[in-house]
Amino acid sequence: MDKPDFSAIECCGFKELPSYDTLFSLLNQAIAVLETESKDYRPLDSKGNPGGLLNLDKKKTAVVVPDIHARPYFIKNILNFKIPKKFKVSTKELSVEQAMENGKLYVICVGDAFHTEKTASRWAKIQEEFNSGVVDGKYMKEEMTECLSAFCALLSLKISYPEFFHFLKGNHENILNVSGNGDFAFCKYADEGDMVKRFISKVYGEDILYLISCYEGLLPFAACGKYYVVTHAEPARVLTKKELIDARKYPEVIYSIIWTRNDVVTESTVVPVMENLLGEEDAKKAMYFGGHRPVIGNFALRQDGRYIQIHNPSRQNICVVSSTRKFNPQNDIYEVKP
Repeated sequence: MDKPDFSAIECCGFKELPSYDTLFSLLNQAIAVLETESKDYRPLDSKGNPGGLLNLDKKKTAVVVPDIHARPYFIKNILNFKIPKKFKVSTKELSVEQAMENGKLYVICVGDAFHTEKTASRWAKIQEEFNSGVVDGKYMKEEMTECLSAFCALLSLKISYPEFFHFLKGNHENILNVSGNGDFAFCKYADEGDMVKRFISKVYGEDILYLISCYEGLLPFAACGKYYVVTHAEPARVLTKKELIDARKYPEVIYSIIWTRNDVVTESTVVPVMENLLGEEDAKKAMYFGGHRPVIGNFALRQDGRYIQIHNPSRQNICVVSSTRKFNPQNDIYEVKP
């Protein structure tokens, strides 16, 4: 394994913007990892590149992580969380990071590294800064320090544990704020997509902006294991294994798993997708995990209880998914807050 310049825990503790050199180094290392991922768990697409689907070892437990949204403290708490003994990850009590280091556990993030969601009032202040012509004002620097701290931690984890740490593309992985190829320019509390792009361009330059876009372009879109399938959002239609592996050829496929709004899917899509990826027998016990839209409480169930939505910006929840039994949302969701 390569060793990054900063560990993920160190990145989570950044109190000021990371340097150009730090971002440049971490991005180049993470890009190199993504470009060369093993076809053993990431089947090649029709062009011979690592495809859009992670087909993970069915014997390993997985931790599914909801949207990050610039929360470095969340990442730190996930890494330090002790895996409950009932999952039999090891004979010894291991933290999530120790379990990854020992090759015992997958961590799968559903995406959305950038743009805080707990500080809507700060986005209003950032909008005022931008309206006055200040791209790198006080409040934007606060936002981007948190955002890039979390982002650097994610890059560091991919470099350190390439086979066991996976970050899927969400709709916020669009640093150039473009519309096309399954993406749309983003705005929610303010014009966040354009603001972040302009900040990166001014403070770090066009080369860092380009490298982030390259990293985003190499991210997988879906992951599956013994009893789970994970994408950023609820699938808008039934997708085949081939379509997910070759997703970069099909913008409509990408759109259908990163942008789907609640209540727009009117028929079952998750069960057929799970059957396509896992086979009929394993699909019977499987759950389909996603984030994207906030939930109240720990989770929300859709599609007759087979799709579980787990993104609550006010909580630090993770799902621990066993390789030997069906996931139980009442007992297998944990808050990692110390």
